[in-house]
Amino acid sequence: MFKEICIIGLGFMGASLAGAIKRKFPETKIIGYDAFKSNIDYCIFKGIIDGAVDVQKDDCPSGCMIIMCIPPSAIASFFEEHRAFFINAPLSTDIGSVKKSITYAAETKDINNFIGSHPMCGSDKSGPENADFLIFDGKKCFVIKENADLKDEYRMKKIDQTAEFWKSLNMDVVFTTAETHDDIAAYASHLPHLIAFLLSDTSLSYILNKSKNEHRLTGFIGNGFKDSTRIAASSAELWTDIFLMNGANIVASLENFTASANIIKGYIETGDKESLVSYLRKISEERKEAGI
Repeated sequence: MFKEICIIGLGFMGASLAGAIKRKFPETKIIGYDAFKSNIDYCIFKGIIDGAVDVQKDDCPSGCMIIMCIPPSAIASFFEEHRAFFINAPLSTDIGSVKKSITYAAETKDINNFIGSHPMCGSDKSGPENADFLIFDGKKCFVIKENADLKDEYRMKKIDQTAEFWKSLNMDVVFTTAETHDDIAAYASHLPHLIAFLLSDTSLSYILNKSKNEHRLTGFIGNGFKDSTRIAASSAELWTDIFLMNGANIVASLENFTASANIIKGYIETGDKESLVSYLRKISEERKEAGI
């Protein structure tokens, strides 16, 4: 573990990460930055971080690992505006949900100590006050390893260091390319969030409209709706970022989802009970076999 770590972005995920590190490695010094001073003050007051860093002065201490916990587009912009911030760092990484555009942005600015990563965990909650110091425990974490990296000893060392960092927080590390990550993430994470937004809008818009004169109708909203749409309470700004930055993969996944929805729609319209139960049974069995 590095003796000093700098976390850029002290919202829910950044504060959760800082707290997770402090919990496991209390001797590690953690400094942080956030666009909102109130987040910095809160994290210092609660002992989640030890102090603040001034990114405007590009004064990240020598030997300090950097972890970017801000939205994907903000990470790319940070590379553009603060390249000098990374010069003395032995390693820099991120937790962004989109990898190809972020790693490309780092390459463009020749920030060779950056290794992309993506811990597969999160919450619909926001703000450091909701931080969960156990959120990384036992979860998967993607670490980006491109084919070109295999021939680069320096890059392989940084990749191994990144993997060891996440493993130290009890995460299960999976190596993949940025392109493969974005393709899989579109189906495993991004599409479910998009559908949650759509489902929430479709159901609530109808129910609330019908409830204008019959307020009791909102009582029909059950746990199935709540469980399926919980993540629709997530940050609209963050998910707009993700949907646009991984647009091609998300559009492809949405088209596949629409095709599946139309199959079920056809079975219902024709009253084809046998085909419908067979299709739903296949889906149920596939989920069970996946061990989810």
